[in-house]
Amino acid sequence: MSRGPETARKRVIKPAGERRAELLDAAMDVFTERGVADSTVSDITARAEVAKGSFYLHFSAKEQVVAALWERYVAGYLQLAEAVLADRTPQDDWIDVLTALLERLIDHAMEHAGLHRVVYGSADAKALALCWETNQQVIDLLAEAIKRGMTAGVLRPGTPEVFARIAYHGVHGALHDMISGTAPYDRDEVVASMRDLVDRVLGPDR
Repeated sequence: MSRGPETARKRVIKPAGERRAELLDAAMDVFTERGVADSTVSDITARAEVAKGSFYLHFSAKEQVVAALWERYVAGYLQLAEAVLADRTPQDDWIDVLTALLERLIDHAMEHAGLHRVVYGSADAKALALCWETNQQVIDLLAEAIKRGMTAGVLRPGTPEVFARIAYHGVHGALHDMISGTAPYDRDEVVASMRDLVDRVLGPDR
């Protein structure tokens, strides 16, 4: 008995990492168009062209997708930061090192301005809380760099964790205002002001 032509669409099996990345990319498109609050899991899976069940193999809720997008963004920054910190010695100019770390953060954020608008413009409190947990990785990295400079005796003694938190949230707030279009300053002004702050607070006594 001969078989008729197949009319059903064949299921495409992809590695889990690849499928997860596709869902994240689809979610970013949907969130950008509709905002997080007005987007649904069905919207994301339709854009990714996968069954709804595939979504739940990778994420338990929409908020976790927002957090995963932010984790991917932060991981990109940490990779840039590690390159700045590679092969540093106690004799290095740690003001320059910290400035470079924060400048990379500024540029990375501006390159992903769309994600910032999505997260801080339309995500709910639960999703934002997950994103803020991830931000701690950046604060920890900055604090460790400051500690290294203080231990080497080339930065003024102080509490690394406190200044790292102040520096991060200060830069983040300025970036948020810039990206949202509510601030009159630009990237170079933020970098210059941030460098001046680092130098005044942590620079050696003159």
